[in-house]
Amino acid sequence: MDARKKMILKAVIDRYIGSAEPVGSKTLSGHPGLDISPATLRNEMSALEAMGLLEQPHTSAGRIPTPNGYRVYVDELMQEHNLSRDEQNTIDQVSKLKMAELDSLLNRASRLIADLTRYATVTAAGPAVQEERVYVAGEANLLDYPEFHDLMRARRTLEYITEQRAALIRSAPVWEREGVRVVIGPENAASELSDASVLMATYPVGGGARGMIGIVGPTRMDYSRMVSRLRYFAEKLSEITREE
Repeated sequence: MDARKKMILKAVIDRYIGSAEPVGSKTLSGHPGLDISPATLRNEMSALEAMGLLEQPHTSAGRIPTPNGYRVYVDELMQEHNLSRDEQNTIDQVSKLKMAELDSLLNRASRLIADLTRYATVTAAGPAVQEERVYVAGEANLLDYPEFHDLMRARRTLEYITEQRAALIRSAPVWEREGVRVVIGPENAASELSDASVLMATYPVGGGARGMIGIVGPTRMDYSRMVSRLRYFAEKLSEITREE
């Protein structure tokens, strides 16, 4: 894929992440850095569609990313998100949690992560992941996203997250970006998560064991921001374990 197609793919995904609306050539013609005519944009977007990176949900609509398009975006195109001071201050609240009781720490940390990311979160620790040692929070956050306004789709995803949470942890994603593992849509082993993306990060909990924190959201996710936030969360949890 040449540089122009990569630039257009990135622009489409950036726009779609923010709007949740299919992106057309006229919309992109005013995008910063894209000094390309609408006709050329249409041709290039058609080529990206033929490559399986974009798709057209309706004949007259613009295009949206496919899971393969998101994969290229995460691996090659997205820029690193620098956390704002407000974001850091919010995440730093985890430093106030104590590790005297690991289960309590994980439960509270998962709620803090859910509040900041507005996605469902999952946390776990220990050498063997048991259902009762996996904590889920923020499941209802998913209902805020148009991708989960279809109640049947939302139900199967939410039921899996809550009822199969240990399996979710054990089938951790295989792709990694800056210390955070990213799995997108159909890359998930479970069909119930085919409409979702899962991001996971690990941290030490002592005795050679590792803990894991993750988020579950729609594939239309701000991956750059979420990777940075999750990585910072993992660093803070790691600091707690080192101190105690």
